[in-house]
Amino acid sequence: MRVARWVLAITAWTICAAALSAFSLYRVNTTRDALIKATRPAPGVSPPASPSPSPGSPTILRTPGGNILAGCDKGQVRVQYLSPAIGFRIASADRAPAPQSGVTFKADGREVRVIVSCADDGPHAEITLG
Repeated sequence: MRVARWVLAITAWTICAAALSAFSLYRVNTTRDALIKATRPAPGVSPPASPSPSPGSPTILRTPGGNILAGCDKGQVRVQYLSPAIGFRIASADRAPAPQSGVTFKADGREVRVIVSCADDGPHAEITLG
């Protein structure tokens, strides 16, 4: 009699676990389908164009030595963030607002010098490898 209770309890637990799993899979699939449907444009409708960044907004400048986040304001460049590439370090950086800012990334025997300046469409980088 005792064994029969355990068998019944294990069977009931297995059925409940299977039912909850099936319900969860159904909900996940329903949610996934709804998200896919919501992100796809309707047939014949073109997706909206992404706005181009304004000249004053920060721009990521990618270099072999690392990335520079810089923005322009009234002809002055402002380096906001520096992220050296793997193996590189920041040897020097001018972060104060100025017409030009210089950044030097160094690694074992390699050097990447970057001069950031502002143009009409935002910051630009002049890269020198050394």
